[in-house]
Amino acid sequence: MDILCPVCKNKLEAFGRSYRCSSGHNFDVAKEGYLNLNLKSSRNTGDNPEMIKARKSFLEKGYYSFLKDEVNKLLKEDDSLVDLACGEGYYTKDFICKDKIGIDLSKSGLKIASKNDKSTLYLLNSIFHDPLADKCADKVITIFAPIAQDEICRILKDDGRFILVRPDRYHLYELKKVIYDKPYLNEEKDVVIKGLIRERQIAIEKTMKLEKPYIEDLFMMTPYVNTTSSKDKEKLKAIEELEISFCFLIDVFKKS
Repeated sequence: MDILCPVCKNKLEAFGRSYRCSSGHNFDVAKEGYLNLNLKSSRNTGDNPEMIKARKSFLEKGYYSFLKDEVNKLLKEDDSLVDLACGEGYYTKDFICKDKIGIDLSKSGLKIASKNDKSTLYLLNSIFHDPLADKCADKVITIFAPIAQDEICRILKDDGRFILVRPDRYHLYELKKVIYDKPYLNEEKDVVIKGLIRERQIAIEKTMKLEKPYIEDLFMMTPYVNTTSSKDKEKLKAIEELEISFCFLIDVFKKS
């Protein structure tokens, strides 16, 4: 897959620990291994280190391995794949494709991803302005992240597929019953993406028992951590173990 210079849009070529375009723009590979192509800000954006640490701790226990296995069934070894909002690369590193690019705005996440996974090129950049050539990817994947609709349609090959992973209605419902006086189901909504047609939808779920430290890690990696009061967060400290439902929808889209 061709990577484009974020300044002039010419193709970038690798030269040792740098990438350079024909116009002379040069971008160095960070010591951890990711390539910083983000021109807008030098400060760390995306998920903060605390969220990254909690997610890494939780995912490394294998609770979501059944989800990763299900997504891998939709991929081929000779696919070119772009993982938009790849985070610390938990899913990306084990995708079976040989040609992989992961894009995220979190330096904390990409430091972990590029250190642990040498099979993927990780780029620090916005998923809404990614530095990739038109029609370069067989598969584009977004897992629990916003949909960069225009960019997905632009970088997908004409016969390519976009794979979207999102929570189903009862995902983490038992966790919400502990925290909130009035627990709620996740919103059930249809996803419509201009230029793409849904080809299939797969629903998977699994119930697992979590012990105390991983319950708190799970909560830290959810959007609820930013919207829950301190009083409600305290309720988690009294829980030693909890059986939780993990429910996901996997949508597969093709170009219309």
